[in-house]
Amino acid sequence: MIGTRERSLEKLTAATDFDLLVIGGGITGAGIALDAASRGARVALVEANDFASGTSSKSSKLVHGGLRYLEHYEFGLVREAAQERDLLRVLAPHLVEPIPFVLPVSDKWMRAKFGVGLWAYDALASFKNLQTHRYLETEETEAAVPVLPRNKVKGGFLFYDCKNDDVRLVMEVLIQAVRHGAVVANYCKVVNLDPGADGCTATVSDAVSGTTFDVRATRVIAAAGVWSDEIEHLANAGAPERTRPSKGIHLSFRRSKLPLADHAAFIPDVERQRMLFVIPWLDAVIVGTTDTAYPGSIDHPCVEDEDRRYVLDSINSVFDLGLTPADIAGAWAGLRPLVMGEAGSTADLSRRHTIYDIAPSVVGITGGKLTTYRRMAKDVVDHVAGAIGVGTKCRTGWIRLGTVDLDSLFAAVQRRARRLGMARDATENLIRCYGDRALGVIDVAEREGLEGPLVEGAQPTAAEAVYCARSEMAVHLNDLLSRRTRLALTDPAAGIGSRSRAAELMGHTLGWSEQELHAQVDAHRAEVERERGACLGAEMDPSEESSVRAL
Repeated sequence: MIGTRERSLEKLTAATDFDLLVIGGGITGAGIALDAASRGARVALVEANDFASGTSSKSSKLVHGGLRYLEHYEFGLVREAAQERDLLRVLAPHLVEPIPFVLPVSDKWMRAKFGVGLWAYDALASFKNLQTHRYLETEETEAAVPVLPRNKVKGGFLFYDCKNDDVRLVMEVLIQAVRHGAVVANYCKVVNLDPGADGCTATVSDAVSGTTFDVRATRVIAAAGVWSDEIEHLANAGAPERTRPSKGIHLSFRRSKLPLADHAAFIPDVERQRMLFVIPWLDAVIVGTTDTAYPGSIDHPCVEDEDRRYVLDSINSVFDLGLTPADIAGAWAGLRPLVMGEAGSTADLSRRHTIYDIAPSVVGITGGKLTTYRRMAKDVVDHVAGAIGVGTKCRTGWIRLGTVDLDSLFAAVQRRARRLGMARDATENLIRCYGDRALGVIDVAEREGLEGPLVEGAQPTAAEAVYCARSEMAVHLNDLLSRRTRLALTDPAAGIGSRSRAAELMGHTLGWSEQELHAQVDAHRAEVERERGACLGAEMDPSEESSVRAL
């Protein structure tokens, strides 16, 4: 567990000096904290909002080699990403799950083009993918993706990548960083940097209490994603902008509306300019992503009507399902922190990362992708290793994230969950979310009678609300429903419908008054509706959803 926020703040304010201060609690910052702490550095990490609340919770939920990057000749990046994907399957087997993708083709030209690309994809992975890609005849393609209209495609390709829960990956990395001695805190915003040759003092504002305090470190690394330029300007007001945000949106659908079970699909968009993922994920199916230049507020990206129509038109053009905005269960928008390049489409900008010196004792890192976070962390910690007194030997290649023996864990959790009468899908979800700590969640369920669902018809259990508030620094209702569980992404009512116990349980655990509880519900609703660009929908029908999951 991460521990309590109060204890972390005590450690932050009591320490006279750290070797390294990491600004940013997304996947890159978490990876840096673990890498440096595992080498023996005294590490602090602060995040202005909740952990993984930015880009790291808005991804396509994939750990993948990046098949579409081949189009831009990013062969080195594809190879690196494929290697990291395969390593993460070993380090976090409960989170990084292989999934077969089907790429339908409609003519000989598409078959030739994608066939060459997939051979290159396998080759760059040293033919170590779960399976080498293969061609499917029309009947096989239609059987794998039953929502395809009959006789519309000429066949397809089958290849493998991996899906994951992006927030849960961030949490597992942070937990390991804490176990190696790092001090981490959310809702702590750096409002000033005072760099010097011998170190840097950061002024930090605690958004919960309203107080400020200083953190002194030999080196500071800004890993703030699309906010990196803002951090740089605290230390160097005249610095040029380095990032060019790109917006990507996703829509999620209930399985009853878009019935995919075992296979994901990789389909062309309506304008045939890029490809869209269609991925069975948790108890929903997600579709995305777009890639458009974003000139708006980086604090509040949202799904606009044009985005929604674009994705709906794309999926309806392939599957002919007649999906409408009323069928959407969830929607989210994220910003990629792409490195500034030449004028043109953001889709053409490299997904590689860059490391740069901001000021004496302050370093920045931006760009990159979730799959390669560990390499990014290694590179930037190597960059400051001499200054903070640690070696250049990276240890994160063998630090397990969540569990060592998945089979034994499943048996232990299933045995205890069965005694409590918990459903199998709820048990599997606990393992996916918490790894070995699933047993700690079951302890809460058993001790406090919270073995039932958090929201009727959904996978998360009621005990998770209590566990996340006590052990994972969930401060607000939105932290629980948007990130610790993913109900804001998969439940049309975003986890606050009449069948939800989330606000009640979290409020009781954190001592909210009735007024504060209602304020938390209102704030969560407002945040989700703003991002979705639409009002919350109707609640899930538990009988409908459970019957679909049983297929």
